[in-house]
Amino acid sequence: MNNNYTQNVKLVLFDLDGTIYISGKLIPGAKRFLRHLKSTGIEYGFMTNNSSIGPIHYLHKLQSLGLDVSPKNIITSAEAATIMLNDFNISGDIFILGTKSLKKYLSERGYFHRPKKAKAVLIGFDTELKYEDLRDAVRLITAGIPYFATHPDVICPSADGPLPDAGAILSAIKTATGIKPKAIAGKPNRWIVKLACRNFSVKTQNIMIIGDRLQTDIRMANRYKMKSALILSGVTDKKHLQTSKYKPDLIVNSIGDKTLLEYEF
Repeated sequence: MNNNYTQNVKLVLFDLDGTIYISGKLIPGAKRFLRHLKSTGIEYGFMTNNSSIGPIHYLHKLQSLGLDVSPKNIITSAEAATIMLNDFNISGDIFILGTKSLKKYLSERGYFHRPKKAKAVLIGFDTELKYEDLRDAVRLITAGIPYFATHPDVICPSADGPLPDAGAILSAIKTATGIKPKAIAGKPNRWIVKLACRNFSVKTQNIMIIGDRLQTDIRMANRYKMKSALILSGVTDKKHLQTSKYKPDLIVNSIGDKTLLEYEF
């Protein structure tokens, strides 16, 4: 065992979809590993790019699964998006290509879905997507309104197979407009990292990220000098590692892998 691997870790951040659960069903071993972290004094949080629901929904969802969590533990691309928009001096009226839940969450933080007055367009994981919304977003962007996204994930894993995520919607918009988004809030970008560091008062070098995506979880860890573990229970398998430039420190089959329990935090 390499004690140097985790000796500086103060916070472990877990991805959710494909790492902690799949289609709302807890992956075996998740509770045991969280208890292990708590017993060693390591804090943990749940970081998700999924913006189809707000942080309070994730809090209730994880609590219903029997996990010990508080609002502090929930870090989402939806909340990170508010930090991003604020950094670009955008407030008030925007066009939100997202679910009713996302629109409600953003309205509680001063961002309102008002297409006719929109100062910006925000693209999220819209599981309620209508063609008219896609059309209106394209028209606003081609008219010169800047646009942003909550996260870049192309697919979201589910028990029934992959679902088209925000990144797929982004691809359609970029193809239709020829314009790239100004910024993207979620993993692997700095706004969601900023949110995690703020919530737990830690530096990036004291964080370990455990997730199932090379392009977001592991890429973020590599970019911000975090330690990382790749989980193979989600969208990534070993063959993807052969062609990826993003490399994890550790590879495990699932959150229940005993290898994780063997590290002395």
